[in-house]
Amino acid sequence: MRHFSSLLSLLAFANLCLSGCSNDAAKDRAKNAEDAQHLKIASIEDPLTLDPRLARDLYSATTMRLLFEGLMRVNSQGTLQPALAQTIDISSDLKTYTFTLRPTTWSDGTPLTSHDFELTWKSSLAPDFPAPNAYQLYVIKGAKAAKEGSLPVDSVSIKAPAPNMLVVELEQPCPYFLELTSCHFFFPVPPAMLKQTATTQNTPHDTLVSNGPFSLDHWTPRSEFVLVKNPTYWAASTVRLERLSYQILDEHTSVHLFHAGALDWAGSPLSTLPQDAIANFKQQNLLQVTTGAGTHWFRFNTQNSPFNNESLRRAFGLALNRQAIVDHVTKGYQQPAIGIVPPVFGIGAQQYYPDHDTVAAKELFAKALSDLHITAKELPKITLNYNANDRNHKISQAIQQLWNKAFGIEVALEGLEAHVLIDKMRKGAYQISLGSWYADLQDPINFLEIFKAQDNPTNLTFWHNPHYTELLEASSLENVSAQRMQLLNKAEKLLIDAMPVAPLFYNAYNYLKNPAVKGVYFSPLGFLDFKEANLEHPTTTQTDQ
Repeated sequence: MRHFSSLLSLLAFANLCLSGCSNDAAKDRAKNAEDAQHLKIASIEDPLTLDPRLARDLYSATTMRLLFEGLMRVNSQGTLQPALAQTIDISSDLKTYTFTLRPTTWSDGTPLTSHDFELTWKSSLAPDFPAPNAYQLYVIKGAKAAKEGSLPVDSVSIKAPAPNMLVVELEQPCPYFLELTSCHFFFPVPPAMLKQTATTQNTPHDTLVSNGPFSLDHWTPRSEFVLVKNPTYWAASTVRLERLSYQILDEHTSVHLFHAGALDWAGSPLSTLPQDAIANFKQQNLLQVTTGAGTHWFRFNTQNSPFNNESLRRAFGLALNRQAIVDHVTKGYQQPAIGIVPPVFGIGAQQYYPDHDTVAAKELFAKALSDLHITAKELPKITLNYNANDRNHKISQAIQQLWNKAFGIEVALEGLEAHVLIDKMRKGAYQISLGSWYADLQDPINFLEIFKAQDNPTNLTFWHNPHYTELLEASSLENVSAQRMQLLNKAEKLLIDAMPVAPLFYNAYNYLKNPAVKGVYFSPLGFLDFKEANLEHPTTTQTDQ
């Protein structure tokens, strides 16, 4: 009996060991599967915000599409499709949209309802909330008046008559309204975020509630920003990545890690590639290039001297040698820009004046000095600000030399971190800044309406012209596409003549990508969508020993 009892004990112990080994093996397999679907991306900086209402840069726009989702979404083929909207009913006059929402929850398990949309959109329209893209909601009846404080926010035509129903009435028909609802500034935010102030949204934390294909796992500032698959996402079965992380790195380190196999993506749109290395990447057939719907330009602060003088702005703009910049500095398939709207939108003539017209530039410079009653030596010290990275620094150095040669003046350079630069521009505490604009939707109005109002938070030039505003308003009432484009073309011509911004080049995205990365949607608008992405690792076979 003692022998039998001992045998039972031994068998029980063996079973326990086997069970433990089996559990460990299962854990190892799960970890290996997660590691196999862990996408690592180089980012040059941390996300500037986790609030879709406050996002205004490409880094944040990509992050918002990972963490949040709206009524519509653009899929990996670039096709607009319903997301949280299960059905959409549009009235015969094309002004009232009724969305029936699919059943879904926030990542903490609480129901997401139409009231979340209503409260979020109305919060962006509150006069005291600094939503930089609030003007995008002005297509909704009463939205603009509410933002300006002349109408109560509650009276805006955004209604949630039932938890699964959202009714929106527009001021007038808007052919791109459904596309607008796929943009991050139309995403809903959770109730807890609505209670926070705008400044607290930049604070790193690991308890973010979201509703997108991924949720925040942890954030270590200046190191990494890690997301994991969101199991509560309504289409979680279509999400194949288990983990996605931004590695916060400089350009040179990211390239080194990419070559070492420690990164899957380096370069646009979340970081840049070292300009000196792009030619080698081309030769090695490593460089990936995607045409971008973005324009890089110089902003002028038009509310302060000396760039409140139109002739001086035009002089600086006409002196630019755009072809030399794209050929010898950026070297990444960019196109010289003589217009504001990228050619991909096709609103008409783009060549509004010759590139590098130094003769006209010098004449305008002399006229500006005469208008200001000063000599070139008496011109106030001019500083060019830019977001400090390798490419921007080289561009700024080249332009510094160009303006010095054209006008015989010294231009100081000041590279700043992105959030510092944006804050400086918002306060009007700058003269010239190197920047860019990438479309939120595929329509030229998205570039032109920036300058429609002087108090538009995205109009960091502070320029305004009543006739320009009239042209844009007339275009919004025009149902015939060709005639609408003519009005937009006239508006762009007026803007170019006044030159609150001097266009430099139309962008092309340059990046390095692990060939195993599949299913990523790289939008011409400049954001990445990883909802349908995965890593297709080569399969290996083992021979039994």
